[in-house]
Amino acid sequence: MDRKLVYVPVFRGLQEEIKVLKSFNFKDRVYPCIEIVKELDRLPQTSKKPKANSNGNEKTPKTFEDVYIPLIRNIKAQKVIIDLPIQVKEHSSMKRETILFLKGVVANREKRTEYLKKLSPLRNKVIPVISSYYSRTNERNSILRQFEDLKNHFDSLAFRTSSASYDSFSRDITQIESVISPKDYLIVDWEDNEMEVCDDNSDIVEKLGTLNCTTIIHKNSISKLVTNSGLDHGKIVTGADNGLLDTYRDLGADCFSDYCGIKKHNLGKGGSISPGFIYYDAVRNKFYGFKSELKELGEFSKTIVPAILSSAATRRMNEDELDFLSQENIGWKIVNNIKNNLEPGASAAKFKRIGMEHYLHCLQTKILNGDFD
Repeated sequence: MDRKLVYVPVFRGLQEEIKVLKSFNFKDRVYPCIEIVKELDRLPQTSKKPKANSNGNEKTPKTFEDVYIPLIRNIKAQKVIIDLPIQVKEHSSMKRETILFLKGVVANREKRTEYLKKLSPLRNKVIPVISSYYSRTNERNSILRQFEDLKNHFDSLAFRTSSASYDSFSRDITQIESVISPKDYLIVDWEDNEMEVCDDNSDIVEKLGTLNCTTIIHKNSISKLVTNSGLDHGKIVTGADNGLLDTYRDLGADCFSDYCGIKKHNLGKGGSISPGFIYYDAVRNKFYGFKSELKELGEFSKTIVPAILSSAATRRMNEDELDFLSQENIGWKIVNNIKNNLEPGASAAKFKRIGMEHYLHCLQTKILNGDFD
């Protein structure tokens, strides 16, 4: 079992999230998980003439491994968990490249396995995720088939299942426990289950306590119902609950996981401008919301940044003995750069990065302080 691992932040491989993956030092007790949802970082523009290299020849188009092997290799983490998320279903509001990847690669077990094998040059760093295809294709024993196909290509494997219903969990865990070993990992999506032991989840909790592997409970800390327009300016976010940090061991897990302190992206193309920001208070383990009623990107700088800087949450973190708002906190540094006109702030995507960088720094600070030992 992995005695060092504490936290698994999940990324969806989108532009601002990749910036965080490149900038943050995860050290050795945090393993990022990337849910890869498109084959390339961006599709080639077919209407344009292909670019030439320094010799005047046309460049060879990038491949999946051309994109992700360098990215993973340069992430400052001991291990990186890689998932091609079977549980994500394509929908019409997604970008074309995401739909193509989910339908053409992820939905096909053999194709998905082929793509994971492309990352085997990093076998000692990459931990590929195996999930059941039963709910997608009705294929039985798909977990065991993936295990046989991947076990000789990577040092460790991760198995992902859900606590949404005991029937699905039981079906998955029967296969998983027959092959999982102490060097492997089990990720349980806790869905909307209560974050305490109760009649609905007691059987799952009991089973987790019997497994000879590293167990991780993943839960979205911010509900899908939370919207920027629905935030109460300067107040605690209704629909955000980070209690998993306090309860994951009671639920039978060794580690906890979430979407880096932000709302899980639905992979849609985006909507109208609605300036808002969800800010993590590391002292109280709560989230506070800030928003502007004006639907203008300039409001991030004019309204939201001053509100963050003058908030009670900022005061508490500045006064705490732990250095939550140090210059090593890249999110906090960006907020101050915007305040001092050192960089632009009129970008919703940038504030997504600020939220992730700040949250990761705060959790890393708590981990290094021994809060979870």
